[in-house]
Amino acid sequence: MIVPIKKAKLFVFNEDKDKALKIIQKKALMMTNSVENAKVEDVSFEDDVLVRTEKAIKYLEVVKGKKGFFEYHQIDEKSFETNHEVYLDFLTKVEDKEFKLTKINEDIEHLNESITDLAPFNGLSLNLEEISQTNYVKFFSGFVHEKNLDGLKELLTRNEITFELFEKDDRGFGFIVAIYFEDYETYLNEIKRFDLIPFNLPIISRTVAEYLVDLSNQKSVLEGQQKDLQNEIFALSQQIDQLYILADQMSTTKKRKLVPYFETEQTSMITGWVRTDQVAILEEALKSNLEFHELELTDPLETEIPPTALKNNKFVSNFETITESYNVPNHKEIDPNPLMSIWYWLIFGIMMGDIGYGLMMVIGFGLFLKYKRPKGSFKQLVTVFYYSGYTSILVGIMFGSFFGASFDLGNIVGSWFGQNWTTIVLVPMDQPLEMLIISLIIGVIHILSGLVMKVILSIKLKTTLDGLANGLSWILILVGLGTYIVFSMIINNQIISYIGLGMIGIGVLIILLFTGYESKNVFGKIGSGLGGLYNVTSYLSDILSYSRILALSLSTAVIAFTFNLLASMFLGSVLGFIIALLIYLVGHIFNFAMGMLSAYIHDARLQYIEFFSKFFIGEGYKYEPLSIELNYIDEIKQTTLVGGN
Repeated sequence: MIVPIKKAKLFVFNEDKDKALKIIQKKALMMTNSVENAKVEDVSFEDDVLVRTEKAIKYLEVVKGKKGFFEYHQIDEKSFETNHEVYLDFLTKVEDKEFKLTKINEDIEHLNESITDLAPFNGLSLNLEEISQTNYVKFFSGFVHEKNLDGLKELLTRNEITFELFEKDDRGFGFIVAIYFEDYETYLNEIKRFDLIPFNLPIISRTVAEYLVDLSNQKSVLEGQQKDLQNEIFALSQQIDQLYILADQMSTTKKRKLVPYFETEQTSMITGWVRTDQVAILEEALKSNLEFHELELTDPLETEIPPTALKNNKFVSNFETITESYNVPNHKEIDPNPLMSIWYWLIFGIMMGDIGYGLMMVIGFGLFLKYKRPKGSFKQLVTVFYYSGYTSILVGIMFGSFFGASFDLGNIVGSWFGQNWTTIVLVPMDQPLEMLIISLIIGVIHILSGLVMKVILSIKLKTTLDGLANGLSWILILVGLGTYIVFSMIINNQIISYIGLGMIGIGVLIILLFTGYESKNVFGKIGSGLGGLYNVTSYLSDILSYSRILALSLSTAVIAFTFNLLASMFLGSVLGFIIALLIYLVGHIFNFAMGMLSAYIHDARLQYIEFFSKFFIGEGYKYEPLSIELNYIDEIKQTTLVGGN
């Protein structure tokens, strides 16, 4: 049902504003709204901490490794509301360790590059500092490609230039030459013709070999520090929940700070919407926790569009996600979910129509809900599938199908008592015409229920003539047509069949009289009435749309039967049994997944196009009260309100 909404203005002392918002936020008691010229608090601190925390979370999650599929984060209320400084200190610690490790990794990488660069010159026995300070010769070092090596050697030998070759790496052969100062530029230009890669040796008072030993020792020390830091960071990753809490704390605080408010010298005013069924709860919470407050409640103005708040039982509330995927009902109409949920649940079960697949849904989604414990609209959708598993089992019993194989539960139970019972009502593969007729009958009843909703809604909105013209008229026509067909062609009762014709006639007359009630001239009314009768083609199309129930129930059964047949062809040996088992498992998992996807989509389509089109207005927006923001933590165990009992 749609719960009435009140427009609210809350007045509190300035120093109590945040406390009041915490009360509202904790219990989700008010949907605040934006008002022109209202103030909001600065959230730059929260934004900065959020960015840092989310970066640290990503880092630690990589370190920690893959999350457990059923991992669930639950904390107590006190831990969430306090310990901010502890969590901030933990964040700083993580950042500090990450920074140090990054610096060490960079230093190790730099050392590795230096070692790799110098490795070919390991055999150079000269002191590197001394060769940079010679009086008569100048040294040039670098790398030469193998194809140019002979040419370079020939040039150097011919000109009696001292040189030494070293080991080869991906840059070529390392070499060093010693050229007299006065000839350096001349011969250097000659040497460069061989596409050399110059390499400057470091100026140090050691040989390359000695320097490489020093670098390796430095690297070993850094690697020890690296390992210690990695161990420390891994230990921190086991406490990642502290960052999860901090991130949600900052998101929650930011959300609260962004609530618009008006401020005078002493008081603050917060505006928004409150559900009428939560007014007393809000009043009690404020009274118990604040020395002063004033809550002013008024009905929305005609020009105002309040949010839509729904209140349904545990079964129906989960199907709200199906309606919300289409549109949110506005605050003036009738909640479609109580009726739609029953229809969606039943039609889904008929489309799946198999005991085995129904058991997979009940067990699979039931365990998922129990151990994974999803949240929000995803939880609602999973619960819809879980509930629909029961109708799939029930219909599967009536279809006599267990993973596509014939299965008569009544016959099995009856055999225990020496009775010849059966629970098979209809087999879609053997009786497609009967299944088609049942599908169309379901369609007629489904559409009729939508038309009844139309009549009720028109009475609520005081648009009775619209309800007569577009609701009651078609109820009479469809019921009358069904009555005529049954009692003239099947039961053969002429009196009742004439009553059916009479209902059709009354329905047509209502359409002609009231469809154009908004027109101001006679011709407009007549034209609208005749146009209204043309809707018969639309209703015929709508009813035929329900043949998809037959199509989906038949396709699920046929595909299951086909995989069973394929699997049976391989039986007769151990290898054949293994192949048959693989075919059976893969085939039925595929059929189950495709059947569920098809049932979800086509069942929703029947609700949106054939059912909702008869009465649903939509164009509303969801009542979303100020609440705690949980993006990482799954559940907070609440105990008391802030500052109260």
